[in-house]
Amino acid sequence: GKTRVNLRRMWRRVLSSSTISARSCCRRCNYNSSDSIYYYSTNVSSKGEDGIEASFEKCVTGKNVERLYRQGYAVFEGGFDSNVGKELRKEIDALFLSSPERFVPNSTRFVKDGFQTELVKKNILELSAPFVEETDGRYLRALQRDRTLLTLLNVLKPSETPNEMLFNVSLKVQMNFGENARFPIHFDSDSSTDNRRWTCLVYLNDDWEEKDGGEVVLYLPFQKEKIVVVPPKLGTIVMFNSRYVAHSTLPYTGKRRVMFTLWLHAKGGEDDNNAEKMKESGIVSNEKIETDAQEQLEKLLAPEQRKHLMKLILAEEWATSIAEAHDRSSEPTAKALKTHWEEIDIIARVLGQAFPLAFEKLEKLMKTGKISE
Repeated sequence: GKTRVNLRRMWRRVLSSSTISARSCCRRCNYNSSDSIYYYSTNVSSKGEDGIEASFEKCVTGKNVERLYRQGYAVFEGGFDSNVGKELRKEIDALFLSSPERFVPNSTRFVKDGFQTELVKKNILELSAPFVEETDGRYLRALQRDRTLLTLLNVLKPSETPNEMLFNVSLKVQMNFGENARFPIHFDSDSSTDNRRWTCLVYLNDDWEEKDGGEVVLYLPFQKEKIVVVPPKLGTIVMFNSRYVAHSTLPYTGKRRVMFTLWLHAKGGEDDNNAEKMKESGIVSNEKIETDAQEQLEKLLAPEQRKHLMKLILAEEWATSIAEAHDRSSEPTAKALKTHWEEIDIIARVLGQAFPLAFEKLEKLMKTGKISE
């Protein structure tokens, strides 16, 4: 009721200073600025399938992996071999022309009151591995076999527990046919439902122009950048944490935007110290409420809690992205929006009750820009 609405307003007031519109930021981002996002122009050039391995070896160095794990994302402009990228684009286009029935609309399924609803995104088709037929293409099959990225991350940043070791890669190709088609704001993975740990996007669009839109947006409200907008140009690699980095794509108005996604999966399973980690992060529900503002803030900004906080910060833009990505007039879209705002009310109420002393401190840090520290 009234209390719930007031809590939501209070949180929006506290956090409003950190909210930046992806649309307004899109044309202002300086993509080569070292103090905004870290970009590496690698200009890889190799022959044949070796270009796949060489691309990842050039980008995934010890220094870059440290930054990736510390900041949660990395962008490599020109990181993927352009010649291999062009060949992959030819193979995907040919595959679509010869076997369009293999490509399916991207959709999201959610359960509400015991009923499953499917939300289909307009003008976005995708095809998941395996690619085993000769007609699937030489480079697609090579990409499917390649484990360079997974191996490099395991070697350069060994997991703390056996179950967190990266052990599998999944591959999906995607085509966006424009008319303002987009992805809404979302997280790729939920710790309770799947084992994806890192997302790697690679773009294959040699003809992309700024007027086409379709940029990928990373939302980082607790970092200095706040928001990162990346053009889907040929050879650009974007990597980010699948569980904790909210992202979307802006509406695309061009003819065809093509890319592929690699997800790196952990082995999974329950770690022996998982309960202790949950306790330390403040996720355990029966833990007493801390009476110190700093302790409350630290628990509020723990990774799993931070996901809820981010949804609250981005509530308006999140809702807009849901409406734009789907049929606005459909019943599933209406249900999804209703569920979204119900979740926002719950998050505002629960966080307000659990972390009352964190408000003032968080507001000050947001306004001074010291939250990233």
